[in-house]
Amino acid sequence: MNLFLYDLMEYFLSLGLIIFAFTTSISPGPNNYMIFSYGKKYGIKGSLPILLGSFMGFFALLYLSGYGVGLLITQNIILETVFKVVSSIWLIYLAFILRKVNLNNSDSETKKVGFWSMFLMQFINPKAWIMAISGASAYLPKFENFHISIFVFASIFCLVGLPCLMLWLVFGDFISKILKSEKSNRILGDVLFVLMVVSTVMIWV
Repeated sequence: MNLFLYDLMEYFLSLGLIIFAFTTSISPGPNNYMIFSYGKKYGIKGSLPILLGSFMGFFALLYLSGYGVGLLITQNIILETVFKVVSSIWLIYLAFILRKVNLNNSDSETKKVGFWSMFLMQFINPKAWIMAISGASAYLPKFENFHISIFVFASIFCLVGLPCLMLWLVFGDFISKILKSEKSNRILGDVLFVLMVVSTVMIWV
């Protein structure tokens, strides 16, 4: 009976992790805005490096959160403040990048973000940290081997999140076939810029 209850608890824990991973991964955020914009300008094939960089970087972040690194940051006022400042600077920088990506017609006019840039960006992405820390706190499996628990947690989260990233990429590629005028692209760039600024402000609220 105890074994049955344990298996049932693990089942609901895994189901909760899948739902949490999907809802947080599909919702708007810095990664999704970036992947959407690159999908719109460079297409699916040209945007795969940043998608993989985001995927692998977040996988590493989930590992760190599973081992409690995220909590060390949020529970230390100095570290948390430094993180907020760095994240804010990064988001504002990203806001200008996204605006340029949607305004420029020439690839040479905008410095293209690559795999490693996107990989490292995960560690100063506030939404990614919130997802990783919240997920590890609530849905980390309870296997006898703690290392296996973290691996299963990170793997499930990323396997659920990858199709969500792909959806934003495909959506961006689709939008590129609809928005042809300079005015419509300018409006989209301005909207993304405002959304990134709002994301920055929300860090301090």
